[in-house]
Amino acid sequence: MNDEAWPPVPPRIAEAEVGIGDQLARGGASTVFSIAGPRKTLLYKKYSRPRDAGELDELVGTHAGWDAKTLERVRHTLAWPVATVGEDGQAVGALVVRAAADFQFTLPSGRTRVRDFNFLLYEKRSEKLGVPRATDRDKVDLLRALLDVLSWLDDHGFVHEDLASHNLLWKLGPAEVFVLDCDSLRPLGGDSSSPLYTTVDWTDPRVLAGEVSRPDRASTSYVLGLLVPRVLISPHWYPNDPLPPERLPAALTELVVRASGPAASRPSLTEWARGLDKASAQTTGTVVEPAPVGDPAAVRTADRWIFAGGLLLGALLAIFVLARFV
Repeated sequence: MNDEAWPPVPPRIAEAEVGIGDQLARGGASTVFSIAGPRKTLLYKKYSRPRDAGELDELVGTHAGWDAKTLERVRHTLAWPVATVGEDGQAVGALVVRAAADFQFTLPSGRTRVRDFNFLLYEKRSEKLGVPRATDRDKVDLLRALLDVLSWLDDHGFVHEDLASHNLLWKLGPAEVFVLDCDSLRPLGGDSSSPLYTTVDWTDPRVLAGEVSRPDRASTSYVLGLLVPRVLISPHWYPNDPLPPERLPAALTELVVRASGPAASRPSLTEWARGLDKASAQTTGTVVEPAPVGDPAAVRTADRWIFAGGLLLGALLAIFVLARFV
């Protein structure tokens, strides 16, 4: 990334100085805008309601303190907030890193969209939109790439509070992922006064039941225990559904079972890494049809209508603009 593509950005900026461009997407908690001028490697994520700037300032400060090598890695893998937008202790939004152009594809209509993990989950529909289907080995390699990003975050003391298919972008050649919604990063073990925004179908039941107040390391393992079978077996898979050995590499079976169990017995990220490394050698390198596992009617409504009418709506609409054009 050169200096022209990544201009200096102050850690705090007034909204009037952002250079707000076009509105690109709108969700329940925020609206996303392009940025006019030289800051095209960033997006402006404007919050629906102002929030305390303290935690966002800490994330911004962390980004500002990294060396060039670390910054290069972060900017290629994470939509990290690089500036707080607001004044007087209130954040009205954040400037966030925009995903690289190779995480996007062109629809038959000529429009561009990003490739999130829903294109792995609902691959037959995705194929109709111009996204070639990934092989079973490709999928394992992508899950391994995601594990690398999550392990890096864990090593640096962070947990992502809204890991979900629509917040994970992917590309092949080589397999890489880019994680969105990084203003949902929180220090491991820390308290937070910020609202918790999660995707119910991907959220640790301990969080939903109030057993823990925020997602933690065990929550990350739980999400991996959903992603692995949903990507490799069926998008409709839920804990306690079958794990067909012809779809799920043997190295992952025990890990998936443990991931939905008690927090103390869930696999560590190191165990997931070892399992995925072994699993790659247990794949066929071919496109594998989804197994008839799970109940499609049980899938969250938002997941069902994402592809309604052959168009990507809902959650995908909210994030398709998070790819930068370079």
